[in-house]
Amino acid sequence: MSVDLMLPNERPDQIGREAVEHDLRGTIAGGALSHGWIIAGPKGAGKATLAYRIARAMLDPAALMNDHSFDMPPDNRTFRLIAQGAHPDVFIAERAWNEKTSRYQSDITVETIRKLTLFLNRTAALGGYRVAIIDSADDLNRNAANALLKALEEPPADTLLLLLSAAPGRLIATIRSRCRRIDLRPLEDPEIIALLKREELAEGEEAARIAAHAGGRPGYALTLAAGEGAGAITLADGFLGAARKGGEITQITSALAGKAGDAKWEIFKQAVLECLSDGALAAACGAALEGPLAGAAPASLLSAFEQLTILAERGDALNLDRSQLIAAMAYDLRAALATS
Repeated sequence: MSVDLMLPNERPDQIGREAVEHDLRGTIAGGALSHGWIIAGPKGAGKATLAYRIARAMLDPAALMNDHSFDMPPDNRTFRLIAQGAHPDVFIAERAWNEKTSRYQSDITVETIRKLTLFLNRTAALGGYRVAIIDSADDLNRNAANALLKALEEPPADTLLLLLSAAPGRLIATIRSRCRRIDLRPLEDPEIIALLKREELAEGEEAARIAAHAGGRPGYALTLAAGEGAGAITLADGFLGAARKGGEITQITSALAGKAGDAKWEIFKQAVLECLSDGALAAACGAALEGPLAGAAPASLLSAFEQLTILAERGDALNLDRSQLIAAMAYDLRAALATS
């Protein structure tokens, strides 16, 4: 059963970022805060949560609960306005919703950045900072990126731009050169496990399995635990073991078939592919693999990863029967690892 998670602008706390917040508090206190910051990290690392915490701190520093973090009481007015998406001095640049197609646009357009520029140049409604969050900067198209660059080159006083990015190296060099950067490191599994238990989403072996797959990303771990993640990870582990040995995968294909399997399918694919790519890297570094990939050679794992990636992408693009697609993935996996 799916559980509704707290959104980043609603979340009152954040784990594992104490050192980052302590350093930023010192930067702010020293009057050395840059107008532009890139918050970098993979999807689910907590980039948006940190951005909203910084925004609250800049808009209402008197409400902060201590001198080393961005903790603020949830009943604070600034906190509540941001949580409701109603703060007049916060602008969120993101992909727009297309009513005709019932989908988000593929990128952030120049029109959105023009609105952001107008926002930055007006007087703050509540007399303090104006904060813009670009979520994510990876979605900026070329014209939008160039328009944002102008805002970074000549930022009005008392403005802050927070650019979220999972691939900061792909941002145009001139944007990177005008921003300071915060890299969100992966958290340790025990931190993730403790978070899942505190949120009452998972514990014990299930929490450990989710943490291991989450790769140090707390937001991703919460998403997995709140939805079909745990079940999909179990299916992926079973698939790898059965496929390598030529075993039975009927129960796995049945669990992933049709609309009922849609929620698990994307996680299942990602889990299988990440296991192969991570295994190839670990084996190449001399680590002894455990579990269904034990003893597999790095080159064989890499070949399996490449073949299954192509097969899964092609299958989804052509809307192939999922049972046949999984069977083909099992065949290719066993063939690739046959020499290991």
